[in-house]
Amino acid sequence: MKTTVSLLAGLLIATAAAAQDTIRIDHAASHSMVPGARVGDGYLVITNSGSAPDRLVGARSERAGSVQLHQMTMANGIMTMRELKGGLAIPAGQTVTLEPNYHLMFQDVAKPFKQGETIRAVLRFEKAGEITVDFAVGRIAGPLDDVGGTGAGMDHGSMDHGSMNRGAAEMPGMDMAGPPPQEAIPAVLKTMFERPDKPLTVLPVVVRNGFAIAGWQQDGRGGRALMKQGHHGWSLVLCSGDAIRQAAALEKAGLSAEDAAALSADLAAAEAGLDPEVLALFASFEGTVTMAAAADGAGQGGHEGHGQ
Repeated sequence: MKTTVSLLAGLLIATAAAAQDTIRIDHAASHSMVPGARVGDGYLVITNSGSAPDRLVGARSERAGSVQLHQMTMANGIMTMRELKGGLAIPAGQTVTLEPNYHLMFQDVAKPFKQGETIRAVLRFEKAGEITVDFAVGRIAGPLDDVGGTGAGMDHGSMDHGSMNRGAAEMPGMDMAGPPPQEAIPAVLKTMFERPDKPLTVLPVVVRNGFAIAGWQQDGRGGRALMKQGHHGWSLVLCSGDAIRQAAALEKAGLSAEDAAALSADLAAAEAGLDPEVLALFASFEGTVTMAAAADGAGQGGHEGHGQ
């Protein structure tokens, strides 16, 4: 009897070890967080080299109160994000990328992630069991390509977590092969500022030659964000209220006179049908807050987050 039990235990251990060997994790990365933020993100690539399907069913980390698997969807111009309670299938012989449509959310983070550090988490698979993964923390927004110079780069960020078909944008801005700006830009802003208790609505989004203006609403407040598309995707340039509607202000922000006039006109047309209360929220943002001084989304600073 003892021999049978021992053989059975050994078989179970060997089976679990074999299953774990079939799961490979690559390019695990996370965005740094603005001061005061309580929610961080996590992206990775999961490869199942085995002959049987597996499923990512949970995760945990000492840096967060909980870690959830989330799915993002876009409907009628509104992006929503909710927990994927049933887990994520990892088909046999296939690679699944957790990017825009799917991503991990580190909830109740006491100490915001800082660029350059590593966040350790334990992923739990239905068959492979638990696998420890280190997430390299990159910049505050945009793709997390080659974080830390490891060569493990991939264009996370635009929140194309998997299904948004994000290609290479800033959590949602991406290059021309990635998701459209109307999906990419809200994803970038949501990654930076959204919290479970303070959902962020981003609408409308107007685009002109590498620049865009997005209206946002959160927790009874609102404003407009000027975005710029660079090599790695969309980055946040500044937040403002009604001032950003003027062509003159857009010229000062770096647009050509022609593009400034066109973008201003596009914004006016897009906002023409909005509820007056929404327009009042957009106008309630006082002054102008610069978010990024460097081109191509390389630098962020001077702001602690409008939604925090």
